[in-house]
Amino acid sequence: MNSKKTFRLTALLWAVLTAITTLTSLQAQNLASMTWGDICAGKMGSEWYGSGEAMEIANIVLYVQKANGGWMKNDQIHQLTNAEQDALHNKRNEHSCLDNGATTMEMRFLAKVWQQTQVEEYQEAFLRALNMIFQAEKKCGGWSQYWPLSGGGSYQDYITFNDDLITNVLKLLRDIADNKGDFKDITTEAARERCRRAFDKTIDMIIRCQVDDNGTPAAWCAQHDTTTLLPAEGRPHELPSISGYESAALLSFLMSIDHPSAELQQTIHTAIAWLDAHKIPGKAIEDFTNAQGEKDRRIIDKAGSAIWGRFIQLGGETGAATYQAFFNKLQRRGKSRSYTTGGKTYTYSEYEIATTSYNPDMAYQPIYAIYDDQLQHLYYRFLYHFEDSDPVVDSKGLEIVTSLNALRRRSYQFLGSWCLGTIQTEYPAWKQRIAQESEGEGYLTYELNSGSYTESQTSGNTVTYSFDDGLRISNTGNKGYSSGLSSIKAIKYSSGVGYTILLPSGMKVSKIKFYGYDNYSDGDSYISQCNGKSYSSGTYVFPAKDAAGNAKLVSHTIEFATPAQNSISFTLGGKQCGLAITLFVKDPASGLEQPVNIETRNGKYLRDGQLIIVRDDKEYNLKGSPIK
Repeated sequence: MNSKKTFRLTALLWAVLTAITTLTSLQAQNLASMTWGDICAGKMGSEWYGSGEAMEIANIVLYVQKANGGWMKNDQIHQLTNAEQDALHNKRNEHSCLDNGATTMEMRFLAKVWQQTQVEEYQEAFLRALNMIFQAEKKCGGWSQYWPLSGGGSYQDYITFNDDLITNVLKLLRDIADNKGDFKDITTEAARERCRRAFDKTIDMIIRCQVDDNGTPAAWCAQHDTTTLLPAEGRPHELPSISGYESAALLSFLMSIDHPSAELQQTIHTAIAWLDAHKIPGKAIEDFTNAQGEKDRRIIDKAGSAIWGRFIQLGGETGAATYQAFFNKLQRRGKSRSYTTGGKTYTYSEYEIATTSYNPDMAYQPIYAIYDDQLQHLYYRFLYHFEDSDPVVDSKGLEIVTSLNALRRRSYQFLGSWCLGTIQTEYPAWKQRIAQESEGEGYLTYELNSGSYTESQTSGNTVTYSFDDGLRISNTGNKGYSSGLSSIKAIKYSSGVGYTILLPSGMKVSKIKFYGYDNYSDGDSYISQCNGKSYSSGTYVFPAKDAAGNAKLVSHTIEFATPAQNSISFTLGGKQCGLAITLFVKDPASGLEQPVNIETRNGKYLRDGQLIIVRDDKEYNLKGSPIK
């Protein structure tokens, strides 16, 4: 791979590069087998991003960068031929793209290489891209597919949630603002503050874009009009609607935001409720080969499952207003579509296609459309059948399809179970986290879960799990560490085994929370003993999984009459459970008298009655100000 531009490197860096040997065949194989997205995500390992090979690819990234700062989508930059590099370079004055991870991926890659090499050009290219994102941000918040905008009323200029465009940008801005890891000191504090402002403005826009379903907050469309914020069309098969797919992905991101405002919490609660109320229960999508030998998809029965439309038709006054705005837009555009068959050509306006096929009585049902250049008379036609249904003859005498065909069913996901995990797993875990934040007011909280777990040690039959903040859990039953449900960062604990939480010196625990689930479906589990006190099988219960194998997440908090010190024991009865454990320690005003012996240099402790927060070997007070 050869770039067509020479970049300045210090003599020291050149010396380092000449000392780097050729990558092993395994590394080369890994590089060749990975997608550009994998490489940008860091899957080559941190040291590789300082290698000569990584820098060679970074130079190509710079060579094909657009003049306005971004990149185009779907380019496997690490695999480009010289001719392909030149072709992209010659198009550098065209618009940049944020769709399909474009630009945000390249920025993440450059940040990784810059952290390892400190080559100035990589930082400069990163900052040009960041400035493009700042320029492209809409006044209302959010971004479109391209910058500069396409203009002329194109759907590409709308607020775009499709393909995680906005969430990809928001994740990047959040990471830059945090000034950690790959983005440590890559930009100024002023730029980081601008990232925070852009992030907050777009979250506000997302809240305002939540569709008002006739007085009931609903979810989101894949695109929204920049002025009215109403759902808007995309390509000819992407009709204005509520999108099950995009809404699920957006909710997953929103639930990752730390300390969400009351307004954002309400947005999440109501969107989940609307999606849950509009599922098609007991169904799933299956790939199969149809009677004609074609690869196809169909709807099947599946207990415990549910599906949603990629496009769910709106109803009531909101639906009427949304679709009227859409029809008016097509009418103003005045574009016609033709189809020739049997020696005769049939011509329809897009307005005619949409208005004659739209059925308001099908509100809240999935809607479909066919996007095929050979069938342009079907552009923007509302279809209401996923599987094959009989065609109809229209007023012009042409036989018109009423359902999707096998090609469109298999090449585009019009139905899916995207919301199922969001509703059944992510949402309960998020609610628990929010409740815990509220419950933790006035306390310092310490997590014992798969996220804070560091290592295990075994001595005879005694196994000890270690966690952040100097915390450990031991058992004498030779039970090794095993993680459970990832959404709550659970760890599996066996029934009938005594576990002991070993506390750092000086820590006084006022209460403990067990959040989790029974890992089996043939009997309930329960906390039989905690801190020396026994409990009946009906006191702190973790219900068995249901018939479909779905776990029910429950939370049990046990307060101690006297704060626990040195250790806390607990035992489960019944079956194995997956648990995330939280310890609550009173704040400095009413809790710790002695400093907690934190073994790491990241954590929280008391010194002379003052709470000290340690991050990266630096100490801060409660307000986040450095302690000198």
